Order: sequence, then structure tokens, then C-alpha cells
Amino acid sequence: MPLWDMHVCMASRAVLSILFAFTLVACSSNGNSKGQGNGGAMATGGTSGKGGVTGTGGASSTGGATSTGGASPTGGAVGSGGTGTGGGSGGATESGGATGFSASYLIGADISFAESASSGSQDNLLSQLKAHGFNAIRLRTFVDPKAADGYDPTNGYCDIDHTVAFGKKVKSLGMFLLVDFHYSDNWADPSKQCVPVAWQRFTTIADLATAVHDYTRDSLTKLIAGGARPDMVQIGNETTPGMLLHVCDSNGQPTGNNQVTGSTSNWSNLGALFKAGIKGVKDVDTGILTALHIDRGGDKPADAAGAALSLSTGYIDSAIKQGVAFDVFGESCYQQYQGDPTSTTNTKNTWTSTLGGLATAYPNINFLAAEYGPMQREINDVVFGLANRQGLGTFDWEPEKGGDWNTGHTLFDWENDTFTAQPDLALYDRMKTAYASRL
Repeated sequence: MPLWDMHVCMASRAVLSILFAFTLVACSSNGNSKGQGNGGAMATGGTSGKGGVTGTGGASSTGGATSTGGASPTGGAVGSGGTGTGGGSGGATESGGATGFSASYLIGADISFAESASSGSQDNLLSQLKAHGFNAIRLRTFVDPKAADGYDPTNGYCDIDHTVAFGKKVKSLGMFLLVDFHYSDNWADPSKQCVPVAWQRFTTIADLATAVHDYTRDSLTKLIAGGARPDMVQIGNETTPGMLLHVCDSNGQPTGNNQVTGSTSNWSNLGALFKAGIKGVKDVDTGILTALHIDRGGDKPADAAGAALSLSTGYIDSAIKQGVAFDVFGESCYQQYQGDPTSTTNTKNTWTSTLGGLATAYPNINFLAAEYGPMQREINDVVFGLANRQGLGTFDWEPEKGGDWNTGHTLFDWENDTFTAQPDLALYDRMKTAYASRL
């Protein structure tokens, strides 16, 4: 069923008071390594760093939560309205109107680094991606990348204005747009969740939640006014330990904890922040989907079998208990960080058991690989093959650059403001054919 058709179905079911839920599972400037830009190195899972070469920025995501009740996973427009999994009211109407997006599976890429390319080169990159089967783009955004702890003090890439400009290009091509809110001036990931400098003065969780709500609402208003209406918004990036936790230095590295935080050790606080962000979205446009994102798409070799599945289900259950009405659940799925770097077979198996286990535990939830790299065909086969069409799609993280997150498997060579296709791009031509029934 096309994604937009599902929006119609969801509205009808809402009249019948049936709750719906969607979940996406996620697998993350000019940097050659994941998570190391002007803001410094980033880590996934709170241990190993994804970065390796300095650049102007980059981002990773994690987090995700969803509910046991909700949307039929058999179809439905990604980006259509509906209720959140954490107990939101049914039948939200899309105030922004139909997007015209008709696929029920997303072949996506996060290409936020390309904000630093010229406008013509951005157009060329997007056109090449679309020609090879990509129908979705993910863009990260920071609160104030020029702040003292900011991602890009010079140019301010990945602020909301740059995101609006690039997002408008995405939407003009009829592609699905996912905007990833880091709620930080710099990288947010499992090793650090830096509180924006401007928000560090707040002393209560209520004040911090108000800041999250107002920033989200104002950003969505700018995006829509600028012709870059997102189909989905990610409430935090790789929020495995929580969000808005640390005070950070000029390199975006923690120097201590903020005076009030949204740690997973206090789900009441974290739930308040998630709910504030979601309300900020829905106050502007009830038809925009909201997603949570963590970095537990699979087990590492040293993990106990099923550790990723166990943590993910605990996270989802905690969010539901707090009444977090999110629509989708995303996981990060990198071979290097959520798999076995020495074995593609073991990596695919752990992705299959984790995502398949989540689909079984939450049969009415849909999942997304919010970030991944490499093993492009394998992760798409896993997500596409989830029972009852519970897999909504994937986002290849920064395939226009090379780093330890995708060693030897970039899709483009980016030199002298030119994006030259590489052999791995042909994999997506075959996926476009294999997944044609949902594209």
C-alpha cells in the first residue's frame, strides 16, 4: 500500500478510535570520518569513536521508541499523519497537506556534509541519488553551530537556515525529507549529549522542556515556510543514554554534566523532553511523523547474545510508560559498531535477530535503519524483509564521504566540488528493481 494511501486509512481508523504507531529503525561538512568534524571525535555505544579524519562536521543518531499498540504495519505513507506509539490520540490530520510521496519503503541517505558544496553540486548529487533509486534524504540540524561549543563556528553549517535551503532542494525533487534534531550545538551521540550553550542557564526540567518545544516549533515553522516541510522529524540523535546531558568544551567534548538532564536514569525527565519535542512538531503540523533513535541495531562480538534487543525493548517500554507518543523507532546499524567488523555473515545475523525480534515483540510498530554503513544490500534486505512490512527503510550515512563507518564503500568521490559516482552506487540500481513493489 502506498505511503500516502495509508494516511487515508489511518485517518479512517482514527474515526474508529484505533491507535496507530510507526517506528523506524536506524543504522549517521566535509569530514572523512563519522562524527569527527569541527566538533571533535564522536563515539557510538559510548565507547569506540566513529571519527577518523577531521572535517567541517558530521552527525550520528540514535534513539527510538515506540509502542505496542498502533499502526497496521502492512503499508502506509511514510510521512502521513497518525497517532504516536506512546499513547497519542488517533487520527491526526496533516495540516501541511499531501506531500505526493507514494512509496512505502525508503531508500535514503544522510548527506548533511554536502551543505558545504556549491548549489550546483548539491543539485547534481541529489539528481544522481534519485536516478539510482534513492527516494529519501536525512539532514541533521544543530541549535547553534557557531556557539562556543559549536560544530562549525565559522560557517554555521547544519543550522536551521542551511537545513531549510538544502531541504527545499530535496522536496523540490519529490523526495522524502527526514530532519534529525540533535538538540545540541554539536554532535549528539551515545558518548555525549551536549546541552546548547543558550540552554545551560535553565535549572528545571520544565524550563528545559519548554526550550525544546519552542525551538522545535520555531524550526518547523521555518522549514515549512521555506518550502522544506519534513515528512519526518527525529527527536534527538542516538539518544541511547538520554539527551541534554553534558556541558561541553570548544571541541564539543563533555567537561561535566549539566545541572539538569534528561538521562535514562531518570525517565521522567527524559520523557518530558521527548514529549516536548514531539508537541513542538505536532503544534505546527500533525501530519509530520516523529521518530526516536538509538544505536543498538545489533550485537558487537563482545556482547552477550541478544544484548541489543534487550536494551532496545527496555528503551521502548520505558518511553511508552512515560506516554511518549512517537510514531517511529530508528536504530543505527553499522557493521563497525553494531555488528562484527570481521564477518558480514555474523553482522547480518545480529541485525536480523535484533530487528526481527523487535518486529515480533511489537507487531504493530514499524522500524527504520536510521544510519548504516557499509553492507548496503544486506541491511536493506533485513529491513525490507521484516514481517508484515514492518521495515520502512534505511539511510546510508554520508555516502559522499569516506571514513571508518564505510571504509572502501563510498558511493561518491567528492573532489573539487564534484561528486563522481563509485562502483557501490550500482548496488542501489539492483535494489530499486528488487524492492520495486514498494517504491
